[in-house]
Amino acid sequence: MAGLPASGKSVLACELQKVLSGVLLDKDQVREFLFQAHVDYSREQNDLCVEVMFSTAKYLLTKPSPPTVIVDGRTFSRHYQIEALKKLASVVPCRLAIVECVCSEKTAKNRLQMDKHKHPAKDRDFTMYQASKASAEPIDEPKCVVDTDKQSIEQCVNQVIAHLRIEV
Repeated sequence: MAGLPASGKSVLACELQKVLSGVLLDKDQVREFLFQAHVDYSREQNDLCVEVMFSTAKYLLTKPSPPTVIVDGRTFSRHYQIEALKKLASVVPCRLAIVECVCSEKTAKNRLQMDKHKHPAKDRDFTMYQASKASAEPIDEPKCVVDTDKQSIEQCVNQVIAHLRIEV
């Protein structure tokens, strides 16, 4: 799952996890569990959480009858992040499907305001969204772009499922 903060990644990831009977690895939950009162939202801490998630994904994907693994909680808006994901997919090996969620800035701002006290990431605000957007690098890999403004969650799920079937 790729996309800026509040683009709908986590909502879509949860729905996909149910439909695909997969395993959802959520960076915000991993970070909260691992660091508890010592969360600092640094790049180093985020990268460490993703390493833990990738190790977990590798473990799951090398088992007989591996589940679908959904990696959520990272924007994947930096080339090094996508390269690490591609490396994981090649080492396992497994089929990689990148789903990029997008929405308008207005929607993102509204979602961030609504989630202000509910979301586990306490640094998640419009300022962080703007900084993420300003530093985002395009994802040049094949991907399924889901506009969470223009579609219901069911339509988004159906779009992703159709994309996954096309890639088979």
